[in-house]
Amino acid sequence: MKKHYRSDNSCLNCSTTVSDKFCPSCGQENLELHEDFLHLVLHSVGHYFHFESKFFNSIVPLFTKPGYLTKEYFAGKRASHLNPISMYISISILFFFLFTANSNSNKKDILEENATQENTAVNTAADKQSGADTYTILNNAKAVSDSASTRNDAIVYTAPTATEPDTADKKGTTLSLVDEDSLPQSLKDKLKKVMDDDLSGQLFLNKLVSHFPKIMFILLPLFALILKLVHIRSKKYYAEHLIYSIHVHSFLFLFGSILIILQWILPFISGWIMFIGFIIMLWYIYRSMRNIYRSSRWLTVYKFFMLAFAYGCLMLLSGSIVVLATLYTM
Repeated sequence: MKKHYRSDNSCLNCSTTVSDKFCPSCGQENLELHEDFLHLVLHSVGHYFHFESKFFNSIVPLFTKPGYLTKEYFAGKRASHLNPISMYISISILFFFLFTANSNSNKKDILEENATQENTAVNTAADKQSGADTYTILNNAKAVSDSASTRNDAIVYTAPTATEPDTADKKGTTLSLVDEDSLPQSLKDKLKKVMDDDLSGQLFLNKLVSHFPKIMFILLPLFALILKLVHIRSKKYYAEHLIYSIHVHSFLFLFGSILIILQWILPFISGWIMFIGFIIMLWYIYRSMRNIYRSSRWLTVYKFFMLAFAYGCLMLLSGSIVVLATLYTM
């Protein structure tokens, strides 16, 4: 249906003179304000499908053509695709939501399992105590009966106290991953609790994993800096490495979201899902580096391992900081 454009050539948004259908300053379309319901609906739907077109023009090549969006962005073809930062923020919000939901689900399972084990232990202890009390009553009755005939004091058998399993050996076999002598006492106590108590250990690991998306968000600009150093002879600016990093992390987050959903649907092969997903992620980074930096195959492999080593060290350092912070907040 034909759109109704205003005869006045002054933009209603910024007052710039409009020589055609769109304002050359702010880009607003110079449409009539008073239009019927059908025009309003069609106009809104048109904007929706325009966004949908940009969405599919970005998401499909993000998966199928590693490095394509970065090349298109710096070739000036930006109007047909989503803005890299906007796309990254939207995808990361989705990933953080699914990741947190998955962590909370695991935490709930851990708490329910622990509650079941505690109830079982309480019932077992109650049964043992009941049997011990019965044994005591019978022996007391026998002692009283014997005292009537022998006029001796009754021999009273007290209930044997339930003994806990010897935990010394269990604690002695606990492997110490750090030098505890160099840690403050408060941290030693928390570390001991995490290592000795199964529930605390599981909750600690669960909470630690939940911080992974935040670490990735912080490491994004550092990833671009490592790329700049690895390709030190390249004439690319840091901003170009950053845009490439944003596209790579957008793929990793979106693909990670798909893996989480597949784990929910197919929990019996979750290990295989994560293994295959990890291989695909490694291949995607290698392939995108090859397409963007145009290096030879073996030089790309060499730089890929340099990037992986440096990025792994950064993740290890940041992970250690998060471990300490998680211990102190438990």
